[in-house]
Amino acid sequence: MRATLFAPYIYIFMTRVRGLSDQEYGYLQAIYYVCGVMLEVPSGVFADGVGRRWALLVGAVATCAGCATMALAQTFWIFALGELLFAVSTAFISGADSALLFDSLAVERRESEYARAEGAGVAAWLGCSAIGLPLADLFLVRGGNPVLTYWVTGFISLIACGLALAMREPPRISGASSFEITKGAFREVARSPGILRIIVYSVGVFLLLRAAIVSFFNRTLEECGVAVDDFGKVLAVVNVVGALAAYYAHRALARFGERACLVAMPVMLLAMYAALLPLRVPAAALLFTIQGAVFGVYPLVVRSILNRQVTSSHRRATVLSIESLACRLAFAAVSVYAGWSLHRMPLSHAMGTTVLLSSLPLICIAKLRQP
Repeated sequence: MRATLFAPYIYIFMTRVRGLSDQEYGYLQAIYYVCGVMLEVPSGVFADGVGRRWALLVGAVATCAGCATMALAQTFWIFALGELLFAVSTAFISGADSALLFDSLAVERRESEYARAEGAGVAAWLGCSAIGLPLADLFLVRGGNPVLTYWVTGFISLIACGLALAMREPPRISGASSFEITKGAFREVARSPGILRIIVYSVGVFLLLRAAIVSFFNRTLEECGVAVDDFGKVLAVVNVVGALAAYYAHRALARFGERACLVAMPVMLLAMYAALLPLRVPAAALLFTIQGAVFGVYPLVVRSILNRQVTSSHRRATVLSIESLACRLAFAAVSVYAGWSLHRMPLSHAMGTTVLLSSLPLICIAKLRQP
């Protein structure tokens, strides 16, 4: 459900192929994240109340519709509709997938296997993307136009719809209303310093991760002299590293502990940006593999901690959606700034100031000490 063959070309497609400005691109990213924010908690409540597999089905259908809309779009507002559909997809899938996996393991008293199972799932997703992206470069990008990647991704989403319908989820007994689920989830976040700390931490890492791929990946590769029809190959290498990192992440957690992983991830990302700022040669594109490595480990670590700290399965997906809401709301603001800065500053200045802005949540963690 997360296969997005168009991912390496979003900026190029909107700006170079369809003629939008850098600032309009930033606005579109903000629309996606703001709409995602508005839908995160309702989608989590839907997953907790109606069922996680039904939430996944809604997400897959929205992805298919979003791909068709983007492929046909010629104006800003049609692109905005496509971003809205992608926001629906992301909101309904995020949280529901992790909650379904954790509760399925919990029924068999196998919660300790969550990190390994989550890592295997992320590795499979990134591994498949690593195979698909070079093929997209070869067969789906014609004359620098990646529109076919949207159509093929939409077809893959149709397959995901069937898979969602075939899923089974563990029985859950809950007479709580949507309001009670929502109120209980927000209360748990507010009253649990551990949950609040990991959410603030997640926001900081999420901003650094997403800015690298969404805001700066295409522009950096352009300035480094990488051809558009090689973008997918670069992202494929990044995803291979991410897949390997996700697959072995549970071993790193067992050996070094969660705290070491939590410290290492933002340090690695900041080092990547520091190295990218002065470099303008094709080999610099390989620095994005650092982003891939962190991306492979980050969701596993954050979701493992959150799932373990949520006290009731009846609001698990909603709490996970609150974490996602915080991340996407923050990036909505950062993406607007990144688009504005790319329009008015050299790439290195835009990247440096965006990184400083994205690092603020990590600095704030010091104010949220455990009692």
